[in-house]
Amino acid sequence: MGQLCLGCMKENNGEKICPLCGFDSSTEQPAPFLPLGVKLQDNNYLVGRKIDNNAEGARYIGFSEKMNSPVIIHEFMPAGICGRAKGKTNVVVRSGYEDEYKKLNEKFLGYYRNIARMKELSAIAPIFDIFTENGVSYTVEEYFDSIPFTEYIERRGGNIDWNTARQLFMPIITALSSLHEAAIGHYGVSPENIYVLPSGKLRLGGFAIEDFRKTSSESEFEPDLMDGCAAIEQYTEDEDVDEATDVYGFTATLFYALTGRLPENSCDRKADGRLPIPTAVFKKLPSHVVTALAGGLQVPAKKRIATFEEMRAQLTAAPTVKAIQAEANRNERQNEAADGYAPKKGGVPGYAWAVLSILSCMLILLVAGIFWIREHPLDLGMFASQTEEESVQASEDTPVDPNAISVPNLVGKNYNDIIAKQSADSEYTIIKANEEIFSDKYSEGQIVTQSPEAADKAERGCVIVVTVSKGFANRELPNIAGQTVDSAVGTLNENGFIASPGSYSSSDTVEAGKVIGYENYNAGDLAPYGSKISIKVSTGPER
Repeated sequence: MGQLCLGCMKENNGEKICPLCGFDSSTEQPAPFLPLGVKLQDNNYLVGRKIDNNAEGARYIGFSEKMNSPVIIHEFMPAGICGRAKGKTNVVVRSGYEDEYKKLNEKFLGYYRNIARMKELSAIAPIFDIFTENGVSYTVEEYFDSIPFTEYIERRGGNIDWNTARQLFMPIITALSSLHEAAIGHYGVSPENIYVLPSGKLRLGGFAIEDFRKTSSESEFEPDLMDGCAAIEQYTEDEDVDEATDVYGFTATLFYALTGRLPENSCDRKADGRLPIPTAVFKKLPSHVVTALAGGLQVPAKKRIATFEEMRAQLTAAPTVKAIQAEANRNERQNEAADGYAPKKGGVPGYAWAVLSILSCMLILLVAGIFWIREHPLDLGMFASQTEEESVQASEDTPVDPNAISVPNLVGKNYNDIIAKQSADSEYTIIKANEEIFSDKYSEGQIVTQSPEAADKAERGCVIVVTVSKGFANRELPNIAGQTVDSAVGTLNENGFIASPGSYSSSDTVEAGKVIGYENYNAGDLAPYGSKISIKVSTGPER
């Protein structure tokens, strides 16, 4: 085997600057990270450049002599309580923190041993080896060529559509669901911890023990929390993290994929948990996906989608899809019945047996009816009354889905007024589309459209996305004659126009320095909202 580049672990014929990855072989790895070229585990693993690091430790590209392939070496070295001198391999633990380091190291080994058992999950990298050396613990996992998910989204124009996202994210849901079934939490799901393989599939990385994913006043290190993806309970000491915590991070990442941006920090969303969705994106999203986003990004954990199986159901079980499938099943059954000409019962066709059965039943009922009428003269008045009562009773007894609501009509109502009146236990959540639109029918602030539409049936807790009016596209120009220039500019701004310097003219009726009127319009004329309007200012009587 030729000489390996310590930047990419590929043969480069000993070139100082690797022609494959551009790594300079004279580079020194800064402390406290392992020196380049160090070998671990009986010279099996060659250590290369540092890939990244966080509060838990560092990841290096490496090479396994036994497997003859690149690997990723993950070193446990928590920041703040241990370090390493430049060029050395042994880790020095800060005085007084030996016991804490020992406890954290045991958690690290147990955590990654559990993950190593989940080899069937394609969305996480297999762990090949776990060992301790030089007072430090290591894991060795499969190396994979990839690009960060953030770069992938950037290359795709800033966001992806739902059909693309669905195919990408379903294996991540499966992986996270399986991990939590095994009592393994991630608590750092974010675009930075997801990678895109050459096959186009996603892989979840960035695992860390819980101590590095939650705020604690007793800890010496800052928790490694992903802004916009970390749930509120990760910032609060008296709340536990669980599967719903990872649901929040996953949903924030999906939101990023669909919109091109992360939600605001969960602490900042505590007072106002609404999620602005760009109108162009919202129009392309199925309503059940919008509902799932809102449910997974609820700030209080008790209101959030609790499990990944529930999230999967929300994302895949669109009401319209169910209805289409049910209709298809009904049609299939009807077609099977219509085509049921296979001979039965000694060669008699199936439909013939059905006809004979119906005729036999009718004959029996007819005979029984005649005998009953002879014994019980019919009171038509009582019969009608009973029928009506039974009809009402039947209607009252008809089962009603307790989770179903009729979507209210919000169109024409003032958005701010509705939000102010909406309580925390409301039957639905309102999300405002990020872009407002002009409307010749609805005034500024009124709701123009909503989805789902009024009177549609929806599940309790559904999301209603509304578009709000910017007001009329053409506005009436106010009368500004006689106002000072500053006052006229303010009046125009209040009405949605931009004042533009115009001309100065003499006037026998308007004193100098005040506005005569408009350059090209008259008061009361209509002009496009946001347009520049030139004003005419008086220089006083002509001399």
